[in-house]
Amino acid sequence: MTILEQRKTAVRETAEEILSIIGDTPSVERLERAKTVLVALCARAELFPVADFPIPDGEVTDRTFLIYENEDGAALYMVTSVPSQTYRPHDHGGSWALIGMIQGETRHGMFVTETGAEDGVPKLVHKTDIVCSPGHAVSLMPDGIHNTASIGEGPLLHLHFYGTRFEDQSARTEYDLETGQTVQFRLEEFGFIEDRR
Repeated sequence: MTILEQRKTAVRETAEEILSIIGDTPSVERLERAKTVLVALCARAELFPVADFPIPDGEVTDRTFLIYENEDGAALYMVTSVPSQTYRPHDHGGSWALIGMIQGETRHGMFVTETGAEDGVPKLVHKTDIVCSPGHAVSLMPDGIHNTASIGEGPLLHLHFYGTRFEDQSARTEYDLETGQTVQFRLEEFGFIEDRR
């Protein structure tokens, strides 16, 4: 069996197991259980060679490859990033999310919105940081908000699984911590997604 055939089988089995765990109603407990399944796939680094998933170069900081999608719109992506990769705080438009590392480390800042006591205006509040490295994964409920920053000097290889594919995360919001403003996510600003199914 070729690496491509092995990868397709492993990706499909992983996705189906995760979706069966999460079901129709994601919960913290279900996402925690699902993380271990994604971590097991991340441990099979031989299925994700750089020849199939190149590290970006030039001005491009990351590349996104679709490796699984089902008829309900769930999607699994392989992402390669340069060491300087960062994303400002954002949600995923009402989708749950699982992120696991194959190579490298990222720091995820976890945020919540709280209503200000004085003006009643929702504010973004940083709660904690989680470092995600091989053997670990991060999960987000549909209302979860996080930012990311790479750690170290090597390139990043990571898997992202969402209940709603990127193209359908139209309600995704990004947050500017300096100005307090929010920006609606637009796929064309994200870049393009390469199909590697």
